[in-house]
Amino acid sequence: MSSTPSHRDPQAPELHDLSWICVSPSTPLKQILERHQGAPERGLPAGIALVLDEEGGLLGTVTDGDARRALLRTEDLTTPAREVMRPDPIRLPEGLSFREILRRLPKELERRGRRSQRFLGKIILVDEQDRPTRVLDYHQLWEQRVASHRHVTVVGLGYVGLTLALVLAEEGLRVTGVDLDEDKICALEEGRPYVHEPGLPELLREQLSHSFSVTTDLPEGSDVFIVAVGTPVEAGLDSQRPEPSLAMLEAATRAVAARLTPGALVILRSTVPVGTTRGFVLPLLEQLTGLRGGRDFHLSFAPERTAEGRALEELRTLPQIIGGLDEDSVEATAALFRELTHTLVRVESIEAAELAKLVNNSFRDLSFAFANQVVQLAAPFNLDAVEVIQAANRGYPRDPVPLPSPGVGGPCLSKDPYILAAARQPSGEISSTDGLTLSELGRRVNESMVQWVATAVLSQLRRLGKEPGECSVLICGLAFKGQPETSDIRSSTSLEIARLLSLEVGELFGHDPVVAPEEIAAAGLQPAQLPAGFDGMDAVLFLNNHRSYSRLDVFATIRALAEPPLLFDGWHLFRPEEVLQARPGIYMGLGFTRSSLEES
Repeated sequence: MSSTPSHRDPQAPELHDLSWICVSPSTPLKQILERHQGAPERGLPAGIALVLDEEGGLLGTVTDGDARRALLRTEDLTTPAREVMRPDPIRLPEGLSFREILRRLPKELERRGRRSQRFLGKIILVDEQDRPTRVLDYHQLWEQRVASHRHVTVVGLGYVGLTLALVLAEEGLRVTGVDLDEDKICALEEGRPYVHEPGLPELLREQLSHSFSVTTDLPEGSDVFIVAVGTPVEAGLDSQRPEPSLAMLEAATRAVAARLTPGALVILRSTVPVGTTRGFVLPLLEQLTGLRGGRDFHLSFAPERTAEGRALEELRTLPQIIGGLDEDSVEATAALFRELTHTLVRVESIEAAELAKLVNNSFRDLSFAFANQVVQLAAPFNLDAVEVIQAANRGYPRDPVPLPSPGVGGPCLSKDPYILAAARQPSGEISSTDGLTLSELGRRVNESMVQWVATAVLSQLRRLGKEPGECSVLICGLAFKGQPETSDIRSSTSLEIARLLSLEVGELFGHDPVVAPEEIAAAGLQPAQLPAGFDGMDAVLFLNNHRSYSRLDVFATIRALAEPPLLFDGWHLFRPEEVLQARPGIYMGLGFTRSSLEES
C-alpha cells in the first residue's frame, strides 16, 4: 500500500505534500518515530503521523505522546500503527475558514468528551473522500484570527481595488482605501461608487459606517498593503510591441515603502510582466526602507481574476492563487484571503502566480482570436461564421470553439497578451524577440476586427446608394461587454469602431443601457434614447450583447430607420429573415450579408 493518499487532485491546495507523515496501519512504531523526527525539516507538523487506509482515507493518528505511551507499555518498536493510533482524530472538511473551524471545534471536542479550553492539539482537514489535505495546529488558528484584526490598506481604488477593499471590510477587517484621484475619494465618501457593479452601492454605504474609509494619503499603522494600481500598455520604441508601463506601480511602491514597518505584509494584485514583483518591487522596497524581504517583511503576488459584473460574487467563489517570496509570505497572505474564498491555490513562487494570471486572460483572448479569424475567412464566401462554428461544435465532445464578436476589448484582455510577451528577466531587462509571440498574434487578429467592421459597414452603405458623409449612424452597446453588464468603456472596441466611422459618416449617435449619457458625449457621440433614437437612422450597429437589445421589437426598429435600412448585428441578437421581412434592406452579421433589395 502507498503511504500517500491515492488519486489526489494535483490542483488541490495544500500547505505541503503530506506523504512523509502518512503511514499504513501496519507501519511499525520505529518508522513512525523516524517520520516524527524528520517532519520539521520538510516543513511538516512535528509529532504526528496520519494513518490511512488503502484508498488514502484517514483512519487515525499517532502522536509523539501516543508513541511514548506505547513504548512504556511494551518497549516494542515493531508494534504496528493500528495498535497505538487514536481512531477518531479531530477532522473537518477542507475549505473552511478559520472562524468556521473555531466555531465547529467545541462540538467536535464535546462529542469526544474533551474540553476545548485545554485543547492544544492538531486538526486534520480532509477532502470529500476523507483524504487528509492539511494539518493545522490549534495555535495557528488563533494566529490567523489575530490576522483579521490587522489594518489593511488597499492602494489604488479602481475596479479591482475598490471591490476587494469592500469585501474585506465586509468580513470585519479594518480597511483603508487609497487613491490619488480626489474626485474618486469625494464620490466614495458620499457613498457614490464610480464603477457599475451589482450590489456595490449598498455595500459601500454599509461599510463606510463600519470598517471602510478612504483617503488620498497612505495612513500610518497599516500592516497589510495591497497594491492594485493599473499597469497600462503603451506604444514603445518597438512599434510592433506595446510595452507595459510600471509608472503607477513604482509610485505606489514608493508610497508603501514610506509606511512599511517590520512584520508587515505587501501583496501585489496589479497585473505585471513575469518577474516584476521580485525584480522590480522587492529591490525598490528594500532600497527605500533598509528592510529585507522575507526577513523583515512579507511579500506575495495574489492576482485578481474576477469578471466585471460578477466581482463581488467571484471574490468569494473563485480560487485565489498565491505565490510568495517565501513560505511565511504565502501563509500570511493565505490567512487574509481564507476569509473570502474556500479555495486557496499555493504555487511554487511569485513568478508562477504572475504567469498564472497572464495565462488565463491571454488564452481567452487567443481563443477568441481564432473565432474572429474564422469570421474573416468566412466573409469572402458570404458565410455566417456563427453558424459555421455552431455546426463545428454541435455534438462534438472536444474543445468547443468560442463564438466570434465585433472585436475583443476591455481593460484586461486588450493588454494582458502584451504583458505576457514582456517577461521581465532577472537582470531587469524586458525580453524581446524579432517576431511576435502567439499571444500577440492573437491580439492583432482581435484588434483587426475593428477596421474590418468599419470597412464592411461603409461598403454596405455605399451598396445601398448612400454616401456615408450624408448618413446618420447609431451605435448600440458602447461598454466593452454587455453580459454581465458593465458601464466600463475602457478599451471598448465599440468606441474604436465609432472613431473610424466618425471620419466618414455625417452624424454618429450612441446608446448604451448602462453607460451614462455624459460619458457617451465625452466619447464623441451624440447620446440617444431608445426607441426614439432609431428614427431616421441610415444604419444601426449592435456592438455588444446587452440583454435589453434582444428584447427590442425588431419590426418596429427596422421600420423606424431611414429607407433602405442597414442593420449590423455583431452578436446574433436577431433573426436575419425577421429583419428583412420588416422592410427591404440589408442585414449584416459576422462574415455574411443578407439583402432583401432587388439588385439592378
